[in-house]
Amino acid sequence: MKQSLWLLVLLCVHSLHAQDTVLTLDFCQQRAREHYPLLQQKGLLENIAALQVKNDRTAWLPQAELNAAATYQSQVTQVPISLPNVKIPQVAKDQYRATLDIKQQLYDGGATSARQELRTANREAESQKIEVELFKLKQQVTQVYFHALLWDERAKATAVMIADLRQRLDRAKAGVANGTTLTSQADLLDAEILKSEQQLAEAANGKAAAMQVMALLTGSNIPENASLQIPGNRQAQGLDVRQRPEVAMYKLQTDVLSQQSKLTGLANMPRLSAFAQGGYGRPGLNMLAADFDFYYMAGIRLNWNIWNWRYNKTEQQTIALQQQSLARQSETFVLGAQTQLLQQQAEIRNLQSALEKDERIVELRRRVKEVSGAQVDNGVLTIHDYLADLNAETQAVISRKTHEIQLIYAIINYNITKGQ
Repeated sequence: MKQSLWLLVLLCVHSLHAQDTVLTLDFCQQRAREHYPLLQQKGLLENIAALQVKNDRTAWLPQAELNAAATYQSQVTQVPISLPNVKIPQVAKDQYRATLDIKQQLYDGGATSARQELRTANREAESQKIEVELFKLKQQVTQVYFHALLWDERAKATAVMIADLRQRLDRAKAGVANGTTLTSQADLLDAEILKSEQQLAEAANGKAAAMQVMALLTGSNIPENASLQIPGNRQAQGLDVRQRPEVAMYKLQTDVLSQQSKLTGLANMPRLSAFAQGGYGRPGLNMLAADFDFYYMAGIRLNWNIWNWRYNKTEQQTIALQQQSLARQSETFVLGAQTQLLQQQAEIRNLQSALEKDERIVELRRRVKEVSGAQVDNGVLTIHDYLADLNAETQAVISRKTHEIQLIYAIINYNITKGQ
């Protein structure tokens, strides 16, 4: 039963290296971006902006309006004179009117153009907010990817340890059969194998959980035992965070406020339009006519709000304060990001220092284990002591690989923090 379980676990570990599915960090990041539901909102924002601009342009098209009214007045205009044998007509108290009014804008002080520019600025700002969320997604995908890598390397090191223990157990069993080795020594090895198999299962489950999260984020069918490619080394230099999407977002939001201020300043500009009105009713343009009649009029109209108690000026001052607030928020964000970069630089230096010694530690632990193995074979060292040296070597290998992966992750995360 134990032998069957061992073969099953060994096959599972071997499959980690023999799968056709090989994942890279860039692939996972790109697939997660494409799969993220919020990305589709960019297209919606484009469509909304296009419809709004289309509506704004109708301001330069003729506007037609149909109106109708029927009224009764308690008094009407009368001619206050009386002439012999002359009947002066009187205006009817019940009046009826139906008109078609057509208006054509000739000049709006640039308000329509400014409104379109504001629409564009709003769309770009909202689109950049989505980029900020996608940036957070990139950070999440990177973290999950390296968690899976760490579990994978732990599984590989544990599998090597189990293979070593298995060979040592076979020798011990042969020794027990020959009467040269105590049964307790073989049992000790068997127990250590079971313990290592528990650790292997824990690593396999850890990687499987990370792969499930990755499959969910990317919308892809990713096997739990897919191979993971370790990203290549990159540079970690500088404190420039101007490429961060948040910095661009603050700038675009400031641009929106600038366009709002511009549009507000145009509110007091004069408006010039041409109009024409055609109608039918009683009375027509001749107020003294008692019959229904057709009529029309045409002309040019000027509208100019010359005084509104400095409302627009106050509104522009409010917008200016909002822009200052955004500038302070941007400066605060940059300061926080640069502080984070300095902390990450210290972490990178620590990992580089640790890696410089890890290789030597692994080599020394390997030598000690080999000597211990030879001493066990010669009967001058117990299995318990050998297991301590084997565990120490395995932990040194895991520590070295962990530091290597953590260093790559720290450098990649550093560049992500910069906005790259």
